[in-house]
Amino acid sequence: MARPKRDLFYEREENAELYLTHEWLSAYDRNSRNIVDYLVQRDAGTTLYYCTIRCLEMFRRFLMESGHCYTAEAAIQWFRDTGPHPKGYLSALLRLDDFYHYGDIQPINAFPVVVPHYARLCEPWKSLLDNYLLTLDQKERSLTQVRNCIARFLYSIQSSGITKPSEITFQVLESYIKEDAHKSRNSDARYTYAIGDILLFMASRGMCNHGLGWYPYFRMHGNVLLMQDLSPEQICRIESLRNESQTFPSEEYAELIPGFLERFHSLGYSGTPCQVAKSTLNHLLLFLEMHGLGYHREIASVCLEPEILVSKGTGWKQKRRILNLFELYTKEGDVIPQVIFRNRPFRCNSLPDWCRKTLEDFLALKTKEGWESSTLSMYRSSATRFCLFLVEHHINSFDGITVEFIKEFNQTDQHMTIEGKNAYNVRIRSFLHFLERRALIPYGISFSLACTIAPKENVVITLSEDEKAEIEQAGKQASTPTELRSHAILLLGLKIGLRSSDIVKLTLQDINWKRQTIRVMQQKTRHEIELPMPTDVGNAIYLYLKNGRPETACRFVFVKVRAPYDSLSPNACHYALTHSSTQTTRKSYASPSVEMLRREMEKSDRPDAKAAETPLWTNDEELARLCGVR
Repeated sequence: MARPKRDLFYEREENAELYLTHEWLSAYDRNSRNIVDYLVQRDAGTTLYYCTIRCLEMFRRFLMESGHCYTAEAAIQWFRDTGPHPKGYLSALLRLDDFYHYGDIQPINAFPVVVPHYARLCEPWKSLLDNYLLTLDQKERSLTQVRNCIARFLYSIQSSGITKPSEITFQVLESYIKEDAHKSRNSDARYTYAIGDILLFMASRGMCNHGLGWYPYFRMHGNVLLMQDLSPEQICRIESLRNESQTFPSEEYAELIPGFLERFHSLGYSGTPCQVAKSTLNHLLLFLEMHGLGYHREIASVCLEPEILVSKGTGWKQKRRILNLFELYTKEGDVIPQVIFRNRPFRCNSLPDWCRKTLEDFLALKTKEGWESSTLSMYRSSATRFCLFLVEHHINSFDGITVEFIKEFNQTDQHMTIEGKNAYNVRIRSFLHFLERRALIPYGISFSLACTIAPKENVVITLSEDEKAEIEQAGKQASTPTELRSHAILLLGLKIGLRSSDIVKLTLQDINWKRQTIRVMQQKTRHEIELPMPTDVGNAIYLYLKNGRPETACRFVFVKVRAPYDSLSPNACHYALTHSSTQTTRKSYASPSVEMLRREMEKSDRPDAKAAETPLWTNDEELARLCGVR
């Protein structure tokens, strides 16, 4: 006899006896009942209702006959091996697995497929979502997708009893994202990013912390740094700074990030460095807010250390520089890319107090004398080398310095070249003079450190005519910013005789285009000179300004071809002079006036010389734009 149509397999009387021999069957029937009740509550159609019951009963019979217990893998394998089945069978098996693992059907397997979460939202969630959608400039279809993604999240936290944004925690986010299943990774990313966007919208209005908005993004890529990911020593260092970090709350740190990124982008950095800066600063923000910390530079350094250990490249160095620039930004209010950060302590810091304090006084004196930073570094390195020699030989005061000791140091102090050794000895001798003036060592003892190199005269090497012709030909073919800049630099050294230090300090205001002169304050002699500017030199500079120089507010003529577009170092001139050194081009002519005279004499023998050297900067409006705006 056929069973009645309303006869459900999980309600039969023989089940009580079966539950005793099949322990898994009780849970299977209970979950099957839940699925059927779920469909009834949502007014599922007759076809889906009976299709679900048939699928669950057939799979139940298969498990009992094969002697297996229920598993999700067994369900999918049965569906594939015994098919084809109606479309609703797979949905029934997926919903069964949801009840086994979550106790409820997940949104991805919900019925109906599109749950109208938006219509079920209460305040303040509905108003927040509406206001956020007004800030987006997307097509109607895209806005609908975004609305559905966010509404599902808001409805979930609304159902859990959360009534305002300030009640959202990282634990709430983690619980929702962990249980919110999707059919594909793309779909998962779309929903996850939408959650982060609405949380950042709330944070921008002071309703919740910014770190909550960044949590979905970093979690999506498995890049959330937790305290337990650090070593015990690193955790101890962070905890020792916890109270001190509270003077700079994490939300104040978060408010500075947009300004820093905007300024960083305005300096001309490309998309990749800007993205690295954004990711680095917000990753630190997430760590701080997850662990109740404030901003502190040392904490930022500790957070970077795990990446240094596992990194196979040098990308972490860029992140370290971003953190250094941001630290400077918090103090100066501006991004200053010209600053070179020293991440390793000076060797002089390891010296004992009796010599370190005296060395600091010596360096302070040199700083007052106006020496450049590179020269000060040379003084520091040289004097530190001598002091370390003292410490290694167990001398604990400057009184222990003798003539024999200085000679021993000089003999054992090794350098790659004689010139290098002499350069160090000059600075050490200056330090010994300082000690003599302070009466810390006998007067005159510094003379025991002899000079190791005598003055000499070098043979001046000049360019041949063929080499000069080759340079001119290369200038005609120059097209890239680097080539145009290098050719202009070459001619300034070759035709006018400027030093590297003067070329890189040349400003737009130093050039008088109408008089065709260049006024230079020489860096070496501190004398101001005005030199005639040959037409080919002016043309090279003009072409560089027009076609090679990037848009920048820097006042110097020659700037870097990559961001930040600031002034060059003298070394850039040496790279430009591929045929010779700066001294070679500079000494190829006895003086600028001799070269000008030679060129004037050649014009009489070259009928086309005048046409070849016609100034290109005849358009005053274009020149004003280049020199005024740039």
